Amino acid sequence: MISDQYNIVSLAYLHSKINFFIEPSLSLDHVFDFFSTHFFINRGRHEEDRLADVYITHNKEEFQTIDFNNGEDIYIRKSATDYFTIPCKRVTVEGIEYVKCTKTDTILSFDKENKKIIISTQLQNAEQDELVLIEFIRDLVLKNEENHGVAVVHATSALKDDKATLIIGSKGKGKSTLLLELVSKHGYKLISGDKTFLWMEDGKLRASGWPDYPHLGLGTLSKYPEFVEHFGLSNKIESVKENLWSTEHKMAIDPVFFKKVIPFAEPGTSFMVECMIYPDLFPSTECGIKQVSNHGELIVPHIERIFTKGNTMWNHYIRPVHQNELERKINQCIELAGKLSAFEVSGSGILEGSVFSERYAL
Repeated sequence: MISDQYNIVSLAYLHSKINFFIEPSLSLDHVFDFFSTHFFINRGRHEEDRLADVYITHNKEEFQTIDFNNGEDIYIRKSATDYFTIPCKRVTVEGIEYVKCTKTDTILSFDKENKKIIISTQLQNAEQDELVLIEFIRDLVLKNEENHGVAVVHATSALKDDKATLIIGSKGKGKSTLLLELVSKHGYKLISGDKTFLWMEDGKLRASGWPDYPHLGLGTLSKYPEFVEHFGLSNKIESVKENLWSTEHKMAIDPVFFKKVIPFAEPGTSFMVECMIYPDLFPSTECGIKQVSNHGELIVPHIERIFTKGNTMWNHYIRPVHQNELERKINQCIELAGKLSAFEVSGSGILEGSVFSERYAL
């Protein structure tokens, strides 16, 4: 039986299910911990209606004949920092796509016809190998959800009374600062710290969160003694107090520790969207709050799409389907979102006594 050969784990998120069959000598526990903030993790069970069966193995024998030296240079991820950059070689043989990560020697093969993906890894360079696996899962799920008409918005989000508030904006505008203001002072729970997924269901707009490594600035961290103490930030905060709120001072936070400090919404759940906030925070003694209407055009720049002409795919296991229907669904999301209550928040981001706090009983 297959359960005698492998440890079986299935991941489920919205419309996406992935089965993992893992050799007993290997462990993906750290990878699954990363996704556990938002995915259902089912151990010892596999799903029939799955995106893929993924086999995790030490074995490299079946890749011996693949000529990666003459393969195409690609990136699973390209980052400003070398640590997060994942260069690879890609080769296609008889319809099966092979990708070899040059940093770790991890090899992935994609057999779309049989819904089978093999990943050969030694897990010797654990953090780098795990980064490859995290990006692999993200890629599969993001593509599949977009094919289901789900819009991915660059937004943090928080939950109160079973309704979601989205905080939408570009980097440095104060999304995380305002999110933690709601969570730490006003009884909200964190849905998502970077991306929020939106889709239509029964004529309503629903939202779900997405796992990530939270990146918080020193200014934001300085407001929370738990973070200052855990990371030993007192001296660093003092040394940069002149520009404490600069985006230069952002740092990645371990999501497992983050979840210990910050209350999260239940994993695998979705929520009806109640309102949107568009922040533009900066050091100030005042907080300006203005209600806005028909704000659909404000959302558009913050929607992230994978299946666009300029976006290079590092694998083609999932391709775009029903493009016209997909566009219609995403445009419906934007149109409905633009009709919901929305606020522009500027300055300090302290919401007490504001029109927002009065309306939503902070």
